Amino acid sequence: MLDKIRWGVIGAGNVFEYKSGPALYQTPNSELIAVMRTNAAKAAETARRHGAKRWYTDAAALVADPEVNAVYIASPHYVHPEHVALAARARKIVLCEKPVGVSAAQAQQAVDVCRAHNVPLVVAYYRRFWAIVQAMHKFLRDGAIGEVVTARAQLSDLFTGDERAWLTSRAKSGGDALANSGAHWIDLTRVLLGEVSDVMAYTSSKFSGWETDDTTIVQMRMTSGALVSFTSTRRTPIVTNEFDILGTEGRLFAGPLSEGRLVLHRRGSAPEILSYPRNGVMHAEMIAALVPMLLRGEPSPVPGEDAVAVWKIMEAAYRSAEEGVRVTVK
Repeated sequence: MLDKIRWGVIGAGNVFEYKSGPALYQTPNSELIAVMRTNAAKAAETARRHGAKRWYTDAAALVADPEVNAVYIASPHYVHPEHVALAARARKIVLCEKPVGVSAAQAQQAVDVCRAHNVPLVVAYYRRFWAIVQAMHKFLRDGAIGEVVTARAQLSDLFTGDERAWLTSRAKSGGDALANSGAHWIDLTRVLLGEVSDVMAYTSSKFSGWETDDTTIVQMRMTSGALVSFTSTRRTPIVTNEFDILGTEGRLFAGPLSEGRLVLHRRGSAPEILSYPRNGVMHAEMIAALVPMLLRGEPSPVPGEDAVAVWKIMEAAYRSAEEGVRVTVK
């Protein structure tokens, strides 16, 4: 039994800075020990700003730090398997950013190496832990809107590129509108609505010229028979993040999901406007739930197998777009 989760961070860049970092040291029984960036000056400054005890420029050196017992991996997608393997072989708890590698095969590699060394692998699908998502899950489970008939998820923002050139490389990122920003929403579709049977999809890079998709539309048929559409674009200045679910007895509409606004409309009743406000950075709820579970030695609440399942859906979508066919998710 551990008395505290002591984190080392591989790839303490943009995501760590704005979405996850403070949660690692503001959560009870959770402490930030060390950060790693390839640039020494940036690593030192990041450590100073977040109060880390040490900084490194080499992932293996961070993993070898004897005070670190858990490693958060926020490095570029294509080096996730390498960094997961480093941490697993050192018998450290692993929390890896989505989408875990650039393919289902790479995600499976991460699962296999963690299983072989008997360490937990947690995937950072943090939206699952938001109160609004948990409320939606309960309403659906309790039959508040009957049987789900159809659903629509929409995500948009403006990304024009930054110093992370790997993000717009298909080989290094796996994709963008779908595999990068959209992966969270494919995960939420599985969490809320069950497994995906088959997909049809279109992708485009017309508005960016990138190797990766700047806009993607995925049509999914669920094993339940429900039909779901997901639209993601990185080329509009209007930010949206919505999940709209229609059932035989009503409707659940979350929009914006990130602001915790939920409309529940049951048959024969006026719509209920519900609010589930958030506090802290994006990962705050996930880390708050995760740390006590890790301290108790419980299984991962978001196991690596979930990253594999999401990747299989996304790979089916990319194949559908490339070949112009319906693709079964296997």
